[in-house]
Amino acid sequence: MLDSFSTNATVAKIRSIYGSMLTRDDFREMISKRNVAEIVDFLSSTKRFAEPLKDIDPNTIHRGFLESRLMRFSIDTYLRLTSFQGLEDKPFYNYLIKKIECRQLISLVNAVNNGLNDSFVTSLPSYVFKGSKLDLIACARCRSIPEVTNVLKGTAYYKVFKSFELDENGRADLTDAELKLRTKYFSDLLASIKESFFGSEREEITEVVRREVDIINMINAYRMKAYFGYSPEEIKKSSLPFSQLSKRAMDHVYESEDAPAMLTSIRKTVYGKEMTDEQDSIESGMSLRALRYMRHTIARSTSTPVVLYAFMYICETELKNIVRVVEGVRYDVDSALIEKMLII
Repeated sequence: MLDSFSTNATVAKIRSIYGSMLTRDDFREMISKRNVAEIVDFLSSTKRFAEPLKDIDPNTIHRGFLESRLMRFSIDTYLRLTSFQGLEDKPFYNYLIKKIECRQLISLVNAVNNGLNDSFVTSLPSYVFKGSKLDLIACARCRSIPEVTNVLKGTAYYKVFKSFELDENGRADLTDAELKLRTKYFSDLLASIKESFFGSEREEITEVVRREVDIINMINAYRMKAYFGYSPEEIKKSSLPFSQLSKRAMDHVYESEDAPAMLTSIRKTVYGKEMTDEQDSIESGMSLRALRYMRHTIARSTSTPVVLYAFMYICETELKNIVRVVEGVRYDVDSALIEKMLII
């Protein structure tokens, strides 16, 4: 059993790293740069990213390598934090590795469906092998979904792949595959929380995870309604079966007559109350709400799993923002538009 000292020490360490994260002014400075090399040079001068970029030549690095290097740094940070006080012994603390595995398997299904196995292998960043026991190289050599399924025998993903319905060409439905894999990820995550924690700590981390699922479901529901005209039944069937809000509240969103009505319903929830008319997409508004919640969580919580989960969520958002800036500068997008795309 971990004592309060170890918990406090880990939380303090996380907050120390959190204090070095990029600010709005840092991102504005990045946006003002003329090219990717200048952005990398700036990042390497910050306390936050001096270490992972110390041996990098800014003039030769490309966007994909930069993203991979920073993602690996994020995972290394995560692994250091979980090993700092021996936290990795609890099932919950492997969640980030499982999240990466889930994403890679979704990409693999798409690659196998379209005969792009070779490009999947060559695009695999080195960080995906950190802590994962999956043989993704062996999976990528497969030329069909049944072959991948066979390779996954003995792993936690075998039953999921076995459940895929294939069309006449042997392709799995990517939307269905993604839903089943993400459902497994969150189901396993919530089960590990139940196994690893008790009392108020279990309740707190469960709420943080379920809030994240709510936001994912609302964003996806809006996309399905606005862009594809999905019915309420289709939306419900395509949503992750976990929620912090009541079923009645979520059904009220899903059963909206059209996209504007759904947006109105979302604005009435705890997740949409801070959305403004200036935000040009539901993704930016909801993502900003989630980011603020995670920041508030780090400030108020004394629970290691809660603070760690919130911190890693913020790290992922920070990385997405860096990629947006790099892409914007690379393609000479107006600086005001780049800043508008950031979640900060």
